[in-house]
Amino acid sequence: MTSFQEPQDQAPGQGEGLLIVKVEDSSWEQESAKQEESRDSEACRQRFRHFCYEDVGGPHEAFSQLWELCCRWLRPELHTKEQILELLVLEQFLTVLPGEIQAQVQGQHPGSGEEAVALVEDLQKQPVKTWPQVRGPSHIQGAPGWYLG
Repeated sequence: MTSFQEPQDQAPGQGEGLLIVKVEDSSWEQESAKQEESRDSEACRQRFRHFCYEDVGGPHEAFSQLWELCCRWLRPELHTKEQILELLVLEQFLTVLPGEIQAQVQGQHPGSGEEAVALVEDLQKQPVKTWPQVRGPSHIQGAPGWYLG
């Protein structure tokens, strides 16, 4: 965003021809919003994946709540079928990977299935000793925090 301002410490008419231009970079706001969306999406995914049938009053309510949780996570009003399928298949792909490979790939936070496959292929070419150390457990065992962006 660009805005034009007269110098504040001069009276009108002084400093003629001097124009102050202020340029604001909103890229950090976009990145912050993207990170917040990712956290929200991950929280919705966790609520969906950890839903407990016994916590509700019957099958209709359970199904209804699962539907709502799934929609909050996948946001079908905003995302295409392909984006939603990409997310689901990526999540399942990362879930079925062997433990150490899974931890390494999840630590890289791949944004697509193609990126995840490339990471696995790269890891498989390297001796295990050269893999970077992964600190702490992943978000949830076998489940990354992905969002559609």
